[in-house]
Amino acid sequence: MVAKNDPVTAARLIEEALEAFPRTNVTTKAHVFETEWGQLRALVGSDAFKGMPLAERQDVVWKHLRERVPAECLENLYGVHPMDLDEYAARTGVAGNGGGA
Repeated sequence: MVAKNDPVTAARLIEEALEAFPRTNVTTKAHVFETEWGQLRALVGSDAFKGMPLAERQDVVWKHLRERVPAECLENLYGVHPMDLDEYAARTGVAGNGGGA
């Protein structure tokens, strides 16, 4: 069991789960970070999200996380931002291997 007040371990487990996104033939990048208020947020980029409505992206990601990460690790995860790799690269400056120019 992971302590609720252990954001480092929680962030690592969440990031590992996001990077192991179910579609194995698609590159997935994830970045989980702690905000100044002690909450966790996650950015996840995968071309599995290309063309998918935002609500569906959220549903897919949260279902995936609930299946793979202990509930106590998710208690402080206040935001998950799923995007395709081009969107991820634009937001983070980390080049994805997406289909964009």
